[in-house]
Amino acid sequence: MITKIYNILSAGLMCCGFAAAFTACTDTWDDHYESLGNGVVHDGTLWQAIKSDPNLSNFAKVVEGCDFAKSLDGSQVFTVFAPTNENFSSQEADQLISDYKTQEAANVTEEDNTVLKEFIQNHVALYNYSVSNASRDSIMLMNGKYAVLAANDISGVQLQSKNQLYGNGVLFTVKEKLGFKSNVFEYLRTDPDLDSLRSFMYNSHYYYKEFVPERSIAGSIVNGKTQYLDSVFTQRNELFTLLRSQLNDEDSTYYMVAPTNNVWKELIEEYEPYFNYPEGIEDRDSLIYTNSRLAIIAGTTFSATFNTDKTLPDSAMSENCVKNYASRVSTWGLPFEYYEYRYPLNAPYGVLSQSKEDIVDCSNGWVHKAFQWNINKLMSFNQWIILQAEEPRSIKEISKVADSHGDSINTVTGITRNVTSDNRGYYGKVWNNAFIEFQPDVATMNHTVTFYLRNVLSNMGYDIYLVTAPALANDTNATEAQRLPTIMQCTINVPGKKSEKLVNPNDPEGGQNFISTPDVVDYILLAEDYKFDYCTVDVEDETMQTTLSVETKVSNAQLRNNNYTRTMRIDCILVVPHGTLQLVDELPAGVPDSYQGKPGVLLFPHGYYEDRPFKYWYMLR
Repeated sequence: MITKIYNILSAGLMCCGFAAAFTACTDTWDDHYESLGNGVVHDGTLWQAIKSDPNLSNFAKVVEGCDFAKSLDGSQVFTVFAPTNENFSSQEADQLISDYKTQEAANVTEEDNTVLKEFIQNHVALYNYSVSNASRDSIMLMNGKYAVLAANDISGVQLQSKNQLYGNGVLFTVKEKLGFKSNVFEYLRTDPDLDSLRSFMYNSHYYYKEFVPERSIAGSIVNGKTQYLDSVFTQRNELFTLLRSQLNDEDSTYYMVAPTNNVWKELIEEYEPYFNYPEGIEDRDSLIYTNSRLAIIAGTTFSATFNTDKTLPDSAMSENCVKNYASRVSTWGLPFEYYEYRYPLNAPYGVLSQSKEDIVDCSNGWVHKAFQWNINKLMSFNQWIILQAEEPRSIKEISKVADSHGDSINTVTGITRNVTSDNRGYYGKVWNNAFIEFQPDVATMNHTVTFYLRNVLSNMGYDIYLVTAPALANDTNATEAQRLPTIMQCTINVPGKKSEKLVNPNDPEGGQNFISTPDVVDYILLAEDYKFDYCTVDVEDETMQTTLSVETKVSNAQLRNNNYTRTMRIDCILVVPHGTLQLVDELPAGVPDSYQGKPGVLLFPHGYYEDRPFKYWYMLR
């Protein structure tokens, strides 16, 4: 029986709102539907039509052998582009079925089964599509790939029959199989050179299935909830969020630097010791595994929309880079250019300088297979740690003493002091233009303030600086007594280990005292090339944090004689990768003023570290 389309597929009209998200209707609705088999519907379903056509027997064999026939025989509306037997053999069909069964036995999900994704879903689209003499529309296939459907072809493959309308959709026949091109994420799964990266990116801990209601067929509503006649799922990956890159998104375009297996192995051996977490911490093994690998892949993806042919010769900003200058200052305390790389196309050390044969063209970008690793850890995860004293989470505790009632009270009071813009001698030289002044509440004893050392890496050489501020930074009328220096001792406290009192690296006799310099913002080197036993990146348990205790060591006699004060004015603690900070009295010659980060701090981007482009930082005394 033949019936007018608007009587049979009135439900199909309801899908137009969804279909419009993927393709525009090129004709008016009347013309559109008149083009569908002259406005008539053939008896039966798409599956019945395919199965009954002897020229589609090989395609039908795959559809049935891969358990997809029930979908094409149901009520959901599809458009099918079925390859004829002319260029699709029975042997090819048998191989596809065998591959499907092998993956099914290995518990590969339907969303990841390559036969379903790369062959069947590559020849099927949700909803009704048709062509006319003037057609040229972009449509989305079931696997998320886009195809261009024109009057006589789909993405260059000739249409042999068109617009055959059945009860649950439209059937086209095509001269040969439609080509499948992997996106960046899909490609990682196919290249044996990238097995190690694939194993991490496809780990089931991060890779999960998500229901897509807008692409599913809704049924009745039961108890206020929609019941779906046919549900569509897609695969999501938590790592995409961490990379800030949806690598399986066909609407985006990315460059991705992908470490090959040997490079991955070398990096894991180097990086895992940097993420040695304390014994007993929750999820310790998972933290070591995940963070050491994230350290590799962070900063490896680049939006081609943002990184254009015009900008790439100078620099490449990865998706992990903070692109806005003001946001960089807010995020890192200074305008650091982490995850941004200079001269990325310049061989041999540019991050995108791989040879043409090692660059793979994908449906949503390019994979750059890296047989040499050109991402310097000093420009990615091995960052400066700036612990501002005035931030509430910086301080763990202040020394206490029992009062006359036996209650515990602090021996000092911390007061936030600000540096105003009219104080030209110090404004801009004090970090964040604020510091903490620790004033003694108990004058007869020394005092201790303990700071959390958050986000340090283990087994990584650091230089540790205690930055002190002068009284004049807050009060230009400070008295001589207020401007006195103080003597301090500093101790590293590691959970489960004996505390370590730091030795002054500038004291030839190995003393443990550190003396502040009056009237200057003083960078006191506490330790050089110091290696922490444990990593504290992502550690939420405060009992597992490494800390630094700063204690005054001023005798009562020194106090009475006005030689020193027990007041500490602490600006911040700098924990910087060894050798990356140089204290200078004046800027090096030839450094352009345009690289000023803020008064007293300068970024010098034309240096080299191990023959690779690198950023050096200078602090004016």
